[in-house]
This record gives sequence, C-alpha cells and structure tokens, in this order.
Amino acid sequence: MKKIVILIFLIINLLFGTQTKSFSMNELQEFYERKIFKIENAILEVNTLGGFADGKYKLKNSVVKKIDDNLYKVILELERRKNKFIRLKQKRVIFILYDNHRVWIKFKDKIHKYDLSKKVYMTQDKIFYKQKRSTLNAKIDKLNLFLSFI
Repeated sequence: MKKIVILIFLIINLLFGTQTKSFSMNELQEFYERKIFKIENAILEVNTLGGFADGKYKLKNSVVKKIDDNLYKVILELERRKNKFIRLKQKRVIFILYDNHRVWIKFKDKIHKYDLSKKVYMTQDKIFYKQKRSTLNAKIDKLNLFLSFI
C-alpha cells in the first residue's frame, strides 16, 4: 500500500512538477514591446497655397510601432474642425531613434537631435550632475510634439 501511495505521489510530481512558474509568452511579448515614451500632445500648423486647409491641427490619435531595439515609427493623426460640420484631417509619419541619453526625430528627411539630460548645478560647491528629463517639447518645422517618457 505504501508503495502505491509513493508511486502515485511521484507520478503527480512528474506531471505537475515540471511546469515552471515563469512568464508566459504573452507577458514576455508585452515586456519587449513596452513603450518607453508617449506622445501627449501635437500641433501642426498648415499654410497651403489654396488656403482652404490652413490652420492649426490638433492630435487626435497616435500609434507607436517598435521597428527595432531603439527605433520607433509614429503615425500621427491630426484633426482640425473648420466649423460645426467640416473636419479636416492630416496624417504624418515620423521616426524616433531613442536611447537613454538622446532622442533623434526624423521628419520630412530632416533629423532633429535632442539631449535628454539637463545639468543641475550646486551653488557653493560648483558640483553639477546630469538629470534625465521626464518630458520633451520638440519643435520640428511646423510640428510641435510633446513627449513624456515612462
């Protein structure tokens, strides 16, 4: 009888004991695809020849897709209400290259470089250190982006 109980105990351990309590594939994919920054606000000023679509467009939706380790593709959907019934839309695509110290934004074949660290000085000792920003207000041509880092 003891041998049967021990045998059943070993079989149960073999069946259920080999399952690891590690992360699932969905959790790992979510970890690797986590977003490092978020676009809080964007304003685009358009001044065309015809003048019909002129004005300030505000951010309606933004989609951030991770292309590589530090490279992101951002699709901005901007909207302007001309009056009660007419809404004008613009779609812009920008690429963002990000590491912990700097951000490069490519828009219309121009690269804009931003440093994420700001220097904080001590008054009497003249010791300074670098502190990472939590937000960035990027002005690119006629597009103003407000990024927040998570």
